[in-house]
Amino acid sequence: MQLFNLPIFLTIEESIINRLGKELEIKIGNLIKRKTMLFTSEGNFHRYKYVIEKLKDELKNISLYFVKDSSYDIAVEAAKTILIEDYELIIGFGGGKVLDTAKYAAYVSKKKYISIPTILSNDGVASPIAVLKTTNGRAKSFGCKVPDGIIIDVNIVKEAPDNLLMAGVGDTVSNYTALYDWKLQCEYEGIQLNDFAYLLSDAALNLVLYTTEKKLKNENFIRQLAQSFVLSGLAMEIAGSSRPCSGSEHLFSHALDEYYSHINVPHGLKVALGSIASCIFQKRDYKIIVDFLKTFGVDVSPDKLGINKDIFIDAWMKAKLTRPERFTVLDIIKLSEKYLEEVYYKIMEVLK
Repeated sequence: MQLFNLPIFLTIEESIINRLGKELEIKIGNLIKRKTMLFTSEGNFHRYKYVIEKLKDELKNISLYFVKDSSYDIAVEAAKTILIEDYELIIGFGGGKVLDTAKYAAYVSKKKYISIPTILSNDGVASPIAVLKTTNGRAKSFGCKVPDGIIIDVNIVKEAPDNLLMAGVGDTVSNYTALYDWKLQCEYEGIQLNDFAYLLSDAALNLVLYTTEKKLKNENFIRQLAQSFVLSGLAMEIAGSSRPCSGSEHLFSHALDEYYSHINVPHGLKVALGSIASCIFQKRDYKIIVDFLKTFGVDVSPDKLGINKDIFIDAWMKAKLTRPERFTVLDIIKLSEKYLEEVYYKIMEVLK
């Protein structure tokens, strides 16, 4: 029988951060009285100092760990500290770098982990994957486990820069092409689709794709976005990999990260652009994605992201190399520079 790690609780509320100590006491009981390490960044500490200081008063036995960079070595060193100094509860409070470092450190040290994101730019807030830099400075995905608890303050997320929320919107639509690629793999390789993981990823997509909310910073939409990311995280946990939420569009993003690291664009925007191209490769209607992105003002025009024609073509030509074992539409079509040039200009046109 296959076993899964699922969160003990999920709280998505407005201003919950002001009742954080009480919420933790309700959700995890006596664990709150034990030795706790709170991972955050110096920026978040200064921005939310009143919250952290209040939490220190309420929890008493809590120490701060400032994350300056998210690397494998840093996460493992933090895990060593957790074990040597007998910490029993790990809390991540911040963005992706903070959460991935805290998540992996908690996984290595086998301690309970609570995720408290301050932004919703990708599905890492609830996934069993931590993206950390390796010795060569390149990012790599490491398997771990989903958080034991997730607390999302709608008001704090609402305060985040628009481009980060837009990246979150972009990351959710990548499920559209990732799920199609997964079905292709099952069809071509004769393997069994994990129906429950597929169902959760599809539900995560539909929750935002067909939302009746039309404003990026609408409280109800932020709740839906948060719920979508949690569903995606659970889909990955049940599947045992990122397969339900990562297909050819993610390989394109990986190629940009690996070969064009100077392009400093949020992950969600790169995979959203990749999803439009992947739809074309899959011979599916990409209009549903384009219209959805435009509704929320998410502009993923290649030129706006600093991706010119040559980079676009080269990234797609190298996309399969970033993860050769992952079957996608790229395994059944033949890409050429001429064809990719046509796709590039087609995307530029539809995103006008």
